[in-house]
Amino acid sequence: MRRMLLLPALCLFLAAVLVPASTANAAAGDAAAVLPGGGRVIIDVGWIAPLGDLGDRLDATPTGAGARPGFEIGLEWRFALSRTWSLAPTGHYLGYGDATGLGTSGEESLSPSSLRYGAELMISSDRAGTQWFAGVGPAYVRSVLKGPGKDHITLVDASKSGWGLSARAGLRFGDTELSAVYHLNRFRSFGFFAAAEEQSYDWGTVALRLGWRLP
Repeated sequence: MRRMLLLPALCLFLAAVLVPASTANAAAGDAAAVLPGGGRVIIDVGWIAPLGDLGDRLDATPTGAGARPGFEIGLEWRFALSRTWSLAPTGHYLGYGDATGLGTSGEESLSPSSLRYGAELMISSDRAGTQWFAGVGPAYVRSVLKGPGKDHITLVDASKSGWGLSARAGLRFGDTELSAVYHLNRFRSFGFFAAAEEQSYDWGTVALRLGWRLP
């Protein structure tokens, strides 16, 4: 439980430290952000919580993966289209907490993860100081599952690639962004857990994300 709470607490602490400094430089940051063309690199880190089948207990449902909260890290390369609209290619890695206590020794774990390559269309306030923003975009998602499966012994080493969607909203304080994110990730597969027919999986995820725009 302590590990689950550590990352969101760290995100909030960093926001409390960085927001005042970013707000002091907001005028310069806002002016640079709205120039059409060019590009700004944003570094993202965050805390994630699994939903749907991903977050269901391993033994509770046929498709439950038993994932626990984890972390997100990624990059954006944002291009301003106008004072309020921007477009960014994005890449994010989502590392979930493992389902533990597996294997013959009880010391092995089942590890889920996702890699998302996307494009985000964003609308932002053009006011000085604190700004709101919202973004949405498609993503090509590679979902991976490795470790002991439903019987706690037979190894799973499976992946599935397909299309997903991400949407978020938040606040920008100068060069610092704080946002809530929803990652949609649904797919069908034979390979994750043994079944007589192809199964549907919901690997939806919510995230609390901190982003820093580089100069």
